[in-house]
Amino acid sequence: MANLINNYIANRPAATTYQIQEQPKKPMPDFDIQRELDNRTFIKPLHGKGRLLRENIFNAPAIMVKDAIYDAKAFHHAAKGQANDHELGKLNDVGLKLGGLAIAAYLFTKKQTPMTKGMEFVGLASFLASMAIWPKLAIQLPAKLIHGVNVQQEYEDSFGRKKSFYQDPQFIPWDLYKDEEIQKIGDRLGVDKDIPNRRDFIQEKMKKLAIQNNTLWMLTAGFATPIMSALICNQTEPYLAKYLNNRQNKQADKILDNFSDYVKKHQDNTIRKNIEKIIELHKDKPVNKELAELITNTLTEGMDLVTAESFKADLNAILTDGTYTIDENTAKNVTKSLQKKLDGHKFSKEFMETVIPNEEQMIKLFRENNLFNSNTDKTGFQKIIDKIMLTIEDNVNAYNGRVPEAEREELDYVKKLIVSNKGDKHPIKRVLDKLKSSKLNSTLQSKLRHVANLISGFKAETAALDEYALKKVGSAPETVVANYWNNISKDLLKTFGITPKEIEKVRFDEHLMGALLREKFEKIASDKTTYDKVMGELIAKVAHLNSEIKPSDLNAPILKLDNSMTDAQKLAMQSKYDNIVDSKFTQFANDMKEAGFHKTARAVIGVNAGDNVGTLKNIQKSFVSDRLLGVKSSFYRLINTLDMYRRIATIETNGSPSINGLPREVKEELIELCKIVTLEGHSSDSATKFFMLRNPSPSPDTDPIEVKDGKVVNKYFGKAAGTTDIPGDKYFYQDTMKFIFEDAMHLDTATLSDNSIIKDEITKYRSLVLDNIGGEYYFPKPRHLIRPRNDNASSELKFLLTGIAPNELFTKAGQQAFNTRKWLKIFGGFGAGLLGVTVLAQFFLGKTKTPDKKVVKND
Repeated sequence: MANLINNYIANRPAATTYQIQEQPKKPMPDFDIQRELDNRTFIKPLHGKGRLLRENIFNAPAIMVKDAIYDAKAFHHAAKGQANDHELGKLNDVGLKLGGLAIAAYLFTKKQTPMTKGMEFVGLASFLASMAIWPKLAIQLPAKLIHGVNVQQEYEDSFGRKKSFYQDPQFIPWDLYKDEEIQKIGDRLGVDKDIPNRRDFIQEKMKKLAIQNNTLWMLTAGFATPIMSALICNQTEPYLAKYLNNRQNKQADKILDNFSDYVKKHQDNTIRKNIEKIIELHKDKPVNKELAELITNTLTEGMDLVTAESFKADLNAILTDGTYTIDENTAKNVTKSLQKKLDGHKFSKEFMETVIPNEEQMIKLFRENNLFNSNTDKTGFQKIIDKIMLTIEDNVNAYNGRVPEAEREELDYVKKLIVSNKGDKHPIKRVLDKLKSSKLNSTLQSKLRHVANLISGFKAETAALDEYALKKVGSAPETVVANYWNNISKDLLKTFGITPKEIEKVRFDEHLMGALLREKFEKIASDKTTYDKVMGELIAKVAHLNSEIKPSDLNAPILKLDNSMTDAQKLAMQSKYDNIVDSKFTQFANDMKEAGFHKTARAVIGVNAGDNVGTLKNIQKSFVSDRLLGVKSSFYRLINTLDMYRRIATIETNGSPSINGLPREVKEELIELCKIVTLEGHSSDSATKFFMLRNPSPSPDTDPIEVKDGKVVNKYFGKAAGTTDIPGDKYFYQDTMKFIFEDAMHLDTATLSDNSIIKDEITKYRSLVLDNIGGEYYFPKPRHLIRPRNDNASSELKFLLTGIAPNELFTKAGQQAFNTRKWLKIFGGFGAGLLGVTVLAQFFLGKTKTPDKKVVKND
């Protein structure tokens, strides 16, 4: 058949042609189709435009932007139904990121604090980062270093689509690799150079490595991604916390600097709108009990109970102004009430109709006696009663005058039936008492609108102040003072040299922590260089609070003010927060007083400058100052305790004014008590005057005590039998308190604190403890007082001055540090082990049987 075709092509007769052009047609070229088909040189693929992608740290941002743009286009095309297979595949990544972002955003709305909100997005970012970092760090990098093969190589095809080089093992675009590159990789793989088809063998080995590493990635990703994500979150959290704390602190400072602007942000017109609705519904109507309650509840919404009660009393006095409207309805109701009262006494119908004026007669009676009035007070009620009773008396006499004597009714009996009743049983008084005292007229409407405006404005001002107070010192996580407390607590463990092993041993018992602290304090206090270093760091850390919360903005006045100061000096030392509180609360109280709300004004600011205990203004100020005082007292107590240990360590040289004249045994007992109560004492211990078992008959030996390495070498303490508490010895308590809080601080401490901004506050703190706790009355030990009995100190103030005991402070900090360390040890260790196993596995991958070498034949 093929021969017939060839013969036909070769011997085909020439076709008849007609010359229709003037010029002759060019002859056809000699074209042999069989030859061309056999040669096939004209059948060539299009020139490839694909290329390998060489990613590095420098071009990574550009690649990320390019990928993001491609993903956005893919999503757009998919939404329009125009996406190709590759674009649809990329939607997987887009969906993962958008879905994760949506979940994080939802969880963000459920969290309460900035830190927990922020960590939702950090968690998402760390998860996505872990998915990208793990294969590069644990798979790609070791494979590259060990084998010289990039098992996650990517390339860009002719259409600009980014793909994984080893995505399809059946089709790998090897032509993108130059032969020099393949040969170089083969050298790294240790492939012999004299084997046949060396490139094919290298490519097969590379493919095998890629498939094995991809399998290794899938096996480890399920464990590695969550662990790496958790570790990233853990390491990111402190930086995020620092950023959020600084941000929140600056936001809080802006509230005081731009107070008017923040008041506008908190402005809420709900009360105004609700009062306006009430006025529209009830204007010019009598103010009954239900309406009065509605108005009161509307205006006192969100108001504290004490101020609300005062406001309610003032509002009731305004709503019930003591005047009543007497109209025709009043007259008709009086007739009905009288008829109902006498109906049950078997009077004849004629008698009832004659004696009791009917509605028309009653209206006429009221009109003729000018009883109709819109502002009748309660004294006018009696005039109405007298007129009605006089009419009834005349009617009874008229009735008795025209009926037989047997049918007559006694006038006194009839009058007694009416006037002998009291309160709501009196038929006429009952009607009058039910009258509404006032109407919601234009005057009352205007007053209610004015009061609603005052309350709305005041609520906005207090809301701005509350926001500031909450951000700075609120009793909640992640406030400025809470973050400061947490940070300094963690730092104190390092400052005092408490090791993780020591924390592990004592973390569950505060008494064990107290013993450990005592050992640390004694060691620190015994060496001047160490003491200067530790005390210097401690003072600096405590003073840092004044940079977080500037005293000019907010302070604890009790640590600043002195009784010897004049009012002008005290006013000058007031913080910006206190000044704003004074200004806004006083202005509101004065405005309310002008509106007739005198009791409300008294509840807000008191009667005079000194009468503000329990007022709303005092509560607003004391909340922040008390929180600040409690925090500062805890750390000032720690400074004072370390200073006392230093004074004890050097007592042989410097002595102590409060205990120099005591017998040695009493000194040993007193110092032992001081060391215990300063580290472990609570407010209850101070209140009960430091219960301690002592020798009731101490040795008269007055030799000075001996101290070695910060520890007292006890000659008598702990060796006597029959020890007991001695409640009659008031001097022991006094000497103890004086030794801790009254004796001058050690010269080393004074030198370190001289240039510190907290020096005066520490001095004031020690004085406050002596005055308020040292002067506290305790009935079993009534004479155990440092100062005259101080009845002005509240139990709350004594609690705040006591602060937290150092052993409790360090226990909580130690538990947190231990838990964090243990968590890192478990998950970090597991992650490190997984990484090690993954890297080690590389040495067992890519094993391929080497083909036989080329054999050179000799002729």
